[in-house]
Formats: sequence, C-alpha cells, structure tokens
Amino acid sequence: MIRQPLLLAVLSLALIVVGPAGAQSDAAPVRLSPVTTGEAVTRLEAVGQSRARRSVTLYPEATGIVTAIKVDADQRVEAGGTLLTLDAEAERNEVERTRAELRDARRRLERYEPGIDQGMFSPTTIDDARREVELARLALERARIALNDRERLAPFAGYTGMTDIEVGQRVDPDTPITTLDDRTALTVRFQLAGQYFGQLTPGDEITLAAWARPGATVTGTIEAVDSRIDTTNGTFRVEARIDNRDDRFRPGMRFRVSTELPGPTHLRVPATSLQWGDNGAYVWIVRDGQARRVGVSLIARQSGHVLVEGELERDDRVVSEGAQRMRPGIEVRVIDPADLDDYPAIEAIRDTAAQ
Repeated sequence: MIRQPLLLAVLSLALIVVGPAGAQSDAAPVRLSPVTTGEAVTRLEAVGQSRARRSVTLYPEATGIVTAIKVDADQRVEAGGTLLTLDAEAERNEVERTRAELRDARRRLERYEPGIDQGMFSPTTIDDARREVELARLALERARIALNDRERLAPFAGYTGMTDIEVGQRVDPDTPITTLDDRTALTVRFQLAGQYFGQLTPGDEITLAAWARPGATVTGTIEAVDSRIDTTNGTFRVEARIDNRDDRFRPGMRFRVSTELPGPTHLRVPATSLQWGDNGAYVWIVRDGQARRVGVSLIARQSGHVLVEGELERDDRVVSEGAQRMRPGIEVRVIDPADLDDYPAIEAIRDTAAQ
C-alpha cells in the first residue's frame, strides 16, 4: 500500500509530465538511428591435423647386428647425435686395407715421376700409376662411407619416439628404428570448400584451438595453399604454421581452424528497426517528418545490428524504437534518449503495515 503523501506526489508528477488533455501532440513518439555501412563477414571453420615442422622415420643405413641403441621415448637429441650403432669390425678392416693400398700406389707414383723427363718410363706407365692412385683413393672413400653407415645419426635436432630395437638384434635398411620430430613449429593441414579458393593467401592469420585442450587458442599463419581443387569432393588443401617453441602441442593433434573473410559492404541498421510483413522484411524511415515504409533484404546479423539491401541512403534515419506505432504517412515526434533522464527519481516507501 502506498502512503497518501507519496500517492499525491506521484499524481502531481504525472500531471506535470502528461499536461492538460489535448496539449500532447498526436505525432507518434519514435527514436531514430542513422543508416551506416558494414562488411558482410564470412566465418570459415574447418578441422585440421598437425604434424611437426620436420618429421622423419629413421632406418639403418646398412645390414648388421646392433651393438648400441641410444633412443628413449620423447628424448631430445641434437643434430649429428648417434642413435644406433652396428657391428663394424669388417668395415674398419676394409678402411685399413684400402688406406695401405693408397700408400703403396702413391709411393710407386713418386718413384716414377722423377724419371719422366729422362724418359726412363713410358707415358703409359706413368698414366697407369696415376690411375692406380686414384682408384685406391676412391676405394678408401667407399670403405669410409661403409664404416660411417654402421652408425645412424640424427639428421636434425628434435625429439625421438619409441623404438622396438634391442642390442644384438639384426636389422637391415627396411627396419624402422624410431621417429624424429622437430616440433618447435607445427604445420596444420585442413581443407576448405572450393568456393573460397583464392580468398586465403600465404601470410594470412587464422585462429586454431586444440581439441585436446579446450580454450587453448593460438594464432597461425597460412604457409601454403594448394594449386588445384580436388575433383572428388570439391575442396582444396591449406597449410598453416603455428609457433610451438613452448612445446604446448604435439604432432598429430587435431585443431579447430577458424577465420573470417571480409565480404562486400552493405547498409547497416539496428536490429530493432527490422520488421517483418507478408512481403518480407522492411524498415521505417522518416523523411520530412513523415514515416515511410521501405522494403529490404536481410543479408547478415551482426551483434545488435543487421546488414540489409534496399532503397536506403546513407543520410536516412530509421525508426529503431517505436516502430510498432508506425503507419505510412503519419507524423512522428522524435525522442532524444537524453531527455528521458531529466525527470527526478521518485523514492518509493513500502507500507509494512499492509503486508
């Protein structure tokens, strides 16, 4: 129950606001908002799978018995580090044998060369001696290569995977040793519909979120766009790179990829101004103090606004509040929202006795 003094104050304020009967204008009160412009943004989403910046499966260079294996799961190794060693006694012996043959061939050539000018040896003999030196040098080089092949070295710095190789096991060039990943950066490959071909170029930024870590988003950069569209499914491939120096992500993770493509520019009006009728969407505009209904086509919605097409101009103002009272040709009274804040606040008093 409202106390009598408060009731009289409320009625007095109402008379002041409303005024005498007939003093209020018949024009419909409305609030107007300007027509602006905005871009129709297309949001693209896809699913991609990551792989390491560089990733290889390592195999032995030769056949032999494993004498040492230096591979642990998720172990970081430097470029040139030894991962596996094979028995190499025969190869070392071969290096020593070919080295000795090369020394002998060089000595013979050194004995022959002083007698060239005196004609003690025929040119053919000298040529044969030189050829033997060259063949011995090549044989030694092959022996050294064979010896080096008894070790498997890391081609680059990275992290090794698991291995099934054991010391004493016989392996050959078809036996996988382990994997090696350089995951300082990851490449995420995904597919997009062919209609968007040409709208993404290397250097563009996209947003990626790992499924395994909800909320963990990262910005990636487009690195490559395929040169053709797959005829079987009408898509094309895109590759993006993400920085992973903090080692948050792993190769093989799936990512949700999202980006926005700017589109054409359209007229932009408040969402509250859009009305619907039997013939579709429309808005009310005010020209020369009178209301006019204009049909529009809805293009897109954007956080409190809509993009439309229709017979609107940049200088037009649309009815954003009070559109329900509109009729073609009626006069309108524009309300400034700032004027609504000029009335003093009324303090209500609750009558506890009536409760």
